[in-house]
Amino acid sequence: MRLSLALAIAAAALLRGWLMARLAGITMDSPLYVTMAESLQRGARASGPAHHGYPALVALVGWIVPGRELPGRLVSFAAGVLLVPLVERLARTTAGPRWSLGAAWLVALHPLLAVYSTAVMTEASFLAVAGAGFLLLMRRRPLAAGATLGFSYLVRPEGIVYAAAAPLFARLGRRGLALAWLGSALVVAPYLGYLRWERGSWMLSPKDVVVRPVFESRGEAEWRIGGPRPIAEPHRSLIERLRWAAPSVARRYLPHLLTHLRLLLEAWPWPLLLLSAVGLAAYRGPPIAGLLTLPLLPALAVPFDVRFTQLLVPWLAAYAAAGGAWASSRRWSRAVAVASAALAVAGLTWCWIGSAGRVAVFFDDGPMPEMRAAGAWLKEHARPDATVMDRKAYVAFFAGLKHVQLPNDDYDTILSYARSSGADYLVIEEYIVRQLRPQLMPLVADPAFRQRERRVRLVHLEAGRLHAGVAVFEVMRTPAAGTSP
Repeated sequence: MRLSLALAIAAAALLRGWLMARLAGITMDSPLYVTMAESLQRGARASGPAHHGYPALVALVGWIVPGRELPGRLVSFAAGVLLVPLVERLARTTAGPRWSLGAAWLVALHPLLAVYSTAVMTEASFLAVAGAGFLLLMRRRPLAAGATLGFSYLVRPEGIVYAAAAPLFARLGRRGLALAWLGSALVVAPYLGYLRWERGSWMLSPKDVVVRPVFESRGEAEWRIGGPRPIAEPHRSLIERLRWAAPSVARRYLPHLLTHLRLLLEAWPWPLLLLSAVGLAAYRGPPIAGLLTLPLLPALAVPFDVRFTQLLVPWLAAYAAAGGAWASSRRWSRAVAVASAALAVAGLTWCWIGSAGRVAVFFDDGPMPEMRAAGAWLKEHARPDATVMDRKAYVAFFAGLKHVQLPNDDYDTILSYARSSGADYLVIEEYIVRQLRPQLMPLVADPAFRQRERRVRLVHLEAGRLHAGVAVFEVMRTPAAGTSP
């Protein structure tokens, strides 16, 4: 059994290593985490709409490992590999050693868990910390478990749900329950005080921006200068935000829940879900708290994305092992065991050939080589205090420069805002123009139009692969004729 677990851990490391080698591991949120980690290393305020646990881990690794991206990726890699034995130990308490290895292999080879273990993102670290907390609860160490689950809240806001609910399913008795909650409070309370010092007001989470009326469409989430969403919303307490969001959430809750359930099936297809349902019916335990975030998702203004439902996958894997073990202990145990194993293999295969597999293989959000090259050019030619306007922060991040959001208004409004906002450069990616900013197409596709434009000047162009071009424009403070290289 130890050899089989070692093989699962090795397979997890190899799969994650392969993905790390071929993917950039950067998402829209990654620059924020890196910037926060760098601020923590300097002893400065690390403000941003994110919790500080993951940036703190990245900052610690950054003292040893050089680079802006590698420390964060190594933190995720280590957490993603560690999750495999953690889930095996969680499953062993109800499923026994043989079926718990099945849970380990499901976690090791799951495409979403694998790819997010290679990215500068919080998911892998959060799941590893939460898994350790659940395991400590199952081993009846409530104070340490509560502190660990409290730290999971420092990584992601879902941790507060885990810390509050998981001890209720651990059968610890009143004293154990009190100790678990005390352990969480000893970690969470100082962090709330830190947020009060850093942000200037009391808040439950720096990500409270997701408590707002839900977006009716993807286009509504795009910021517009002339739209109803101000660039900086007025400060609202959590109670005020709940009141503000309630009518919209009530109206859209059920259809949004169905959409998130569909995404769950993409992350955990029905053969696996069937095994998990059997395990949930047969057993309880702290990992059930990890499933309680699903009904909360439709109440939040978050995009429909499998990266949120993947947070349920490790706990569903543990319950799938429990389901297989329970079913195979009944009549016709051998046939049921074979059928359960076949369901698990079919479900994992379904993951890879479906949307979850496509996310893993095509994880990069845009032409990373071209954006990285454009960033390198800016780093060499721009002032260190220059500001880059772009739809996404990748080029600015690679250049080490400040980023400002590119609005989704008409062409003239965008260029006027670029000048009035103090932006020094306007970066336009070809894929962004085709998908989200068609109003900017003449500027990148029509040389004659670009030559007449006097508010910006094309200074650099990365045009390697088809539809992967990246154009860098200098924003002119005084009108000047545009030029093309």
